Amino acid sequence: MTPLLTLAWDVKSAVVTSVVLSTAALVPLLVEVRAHVPVSRASLLVLGSFAGIPLGVALLEGLDASALQVLVASTVIAASLLLYFAPHIQDARESSQGQLATGFVSGVVGGSTSMGGPPIVLYLLGRERDVKSFRATLLAFFLPGSVLQIAILAAVGRITEDVLLLFAAALPAVICGLLAGAAVRRRVQPERFRALVIAVLIATSAAVLASALL
Repeated sequence: MTPLLTLAWDVKSAVVTSVVLSTAALVPLLVEVRAHVPVSRASLLVLGSFAGIPLGVALLEGLDASALQVLVASTVIAASLLLYFAPHIQDARESSQGQLATGFVSGVVGGSTSMGGPPIVLYLLGRERDVKSFRATLLAFFLPGSVLQIAILAAVGRITEDVLLLFAAALPAVICGLLAGAAVRRRVQPERFRALVIAVLIATSAAVLASALL
């Protein structure tokens, strides 16, 4: 969402709007998988993110628009390539320190670019084989952090009237996307869909990067 919004709008407002929209989308998804949430793992990941989110928001405030565009685009491209090759990662040991550190990194990246997903997804790949538990962990991790992000962004004056107007305008499309995503998940081969999504992410991010550099 964020790379596409930055092509047509101020990058900082795009980041904030993306956070608010994604938070609204998380609620019904988490309700759907609530019985599969591994509470101990999710709690440590969330705790780590709470430490990282304020630093991420500080980066959002301190960086200029072009630098933030480069950061956003580079993050997505690097993460997309890692996610593409991540299935080759073998099972790894899981530790409390690793969970806290992963949550922290995701919090910093999410607070500054609204794209805290790749670090947590990369961490869980190879450690969680059950799809329902995998989704449940991600959703349980992101909702508390997103609420904290919104609170901090509101405190620093980033939840503006323009952000709320775009949120209201885009919410129906997000709802349609959730319904379409549920249908796709039941019908499309995961690897083929995953490759297509990664290709779109890289293409849009490359356009953002070119725009910022030029």
